[in-house]
Amino acid sequence: MLSPTHEEEITSLVAKTVRSYKELPLRLYQITRKFRDELRPRHGLLRSREFTMKDLYTFDVSSEAALETYHKVQAAYKGVFEALKLPVMVAKASSGDMGGDLSHEYHLPALVGEDTVIICGSCDYAANTEVAETRRDVTKLNGHPPVENTQVSAVRVWRGISKDRSTLVNVWYPAQIPGETRMEETKDVDVSIPAVKSIIPGLDASVDDALHLWPRAVECQHTTGQVAAKSPRLVNLIDFRLAAQAEELLLQEAKLWPLPQWETAKSKLDAITVMEDRSGQGLNLLAVRAGDRCPSCESGILRVQKALEVGHTFHLGTRYSQPLGATISVPMGAAATKGTSQPLATEKTVPMQMGCHGIGVSRLIGAMVEHLADERGLQWPRVVAPYEVVVISSTDLAEEAGNVYDELTMPRTGMLEPEAVWDDRALSLSWKLKDADLVGYPVAVVLGKAWKQNEGCEVQCRRLGIKETVPLSGVRRRVSELLEKL
Repeated sequence: MLSPTHEEEITSLVAKTVRSYKELPLRLYQITRKFRDELRPRHGLLRSREFTMKDLYTFDVSSEAALETYHKVQAAYKGVFEALKLPVMVAKASSGDMGGDLSHEYHLPALVGEDTVIICGSCDYAANTEVAETRRDVTKLNGHPPVENTQVSAVRVWRGISKDRSTLVNVWYPAQIPGETRMEETKDVDVSIPAVKSIIPGLDASVDDALHLWPRAVECQHTTGQVAAKSPRLVNLIDFRLAAQAEELLLQEAKLWPLPQWETAKSKLDAITVMEDRSGQGLNLLAVRAGDRCPSCESGILRVQKALEVGHTFHLGTRYSQPLGATISVPMGAAATKGTSQPLATEKTVPMQMGCHGIGVSRLIGAMVEHLADERGLQWPRVVAPYEVVVISSTDLAEEAGNVYDELTMPRTGMLEPEAVWDDRALSLSWKLKDADLVGYPVAVVLGKAWKQNEGCEVQCRRLGIKETVPLSGVRRRVSELLEKL
């Protein structure tokens, strides 16, 4: 079976084998090949149709227990990336087609990355562009009036439509952002589709020309008189920056009624205007941009980072367990019904609380290469390097190189025993040095001019920018110190 992931299969298996809460928590993982029909495979291991993935599926008795498991998996994943000494960012993310209401992505910064992460320079806030937020200034600095009362001269409207084609959505937002003392034109102001979806869950964001599709629903109701499953609806969403001119905008919309041929249908529409979210705050409908204020801390400024996704964690809840019948019996407590000796049911059946989590193993390898490699070759993290140390010498110092290798690898109490390899090939020193750079050994111990002069070993670590001469008696300790940093 060629499968991109295995939520349904694992859940079906568990549904057939687990019956009681006493069998939980349950953790099932596998490291297998996955297949995805990528239209444009690129960059070798970074995006391919076949890849190796570690996927984990968790089953718990309650949502509280499932969230506790979620945080344990997060800690384990962070431990993996910390062991690799990689600056992986944990970004809040949208669950998308996977379902659930909580998920995080794990990103490694890379210029070739296809993902965009919004991060704060002052705290650990990170989120992908679908869920990123910005701090909203209710009042301006230096005594300027509230943003809501600022008149915006240039206004744009973005039109969308629901998946059932019954609802036309007009999103009103400023083409300019109010500055502290003046209106500053910005070319990259855009609508936040996730913000719109939070208000209109059925929005079809893939449609470019909503006005071409929506008239059909209006025409059907107006010309046939038939009541559709959902009557045509017009929703105006107004960004909080335009609150002061909302009435003017709606009058403008009335003049720009897109269906003049059905003017009489206009009065029959279910038309609503939304200016606040459920918490009573004005709608912030603009996509987050570099330079916006961080929503998590007082002083942070957001910046945009290209990155590669190497892992993901999802809290699924009952998204799969309920429809696939993965249920368990849990105790309710025994009691007698008043006035009768018949006991109440002592157990009830509930769906298991699920989570799914994954690390792209082969993708992580490619991401490490993109993040750490330089013009000279690879630079593997110590824990995944083929060898931690390579010993290199010219051919006339082969015997001495063997002694250095023995010094590095001889077991000693209280000292690290590195995984070392001795390059004893009958090739020139320069050739072997270039080959070591290509392979990407974390540390290289070179016997060359320094050895011939005073029996010194040249210890090199490209990733840390270190090249120094160390006496033979101290080479083991120095190599251990460098490896601890890698």
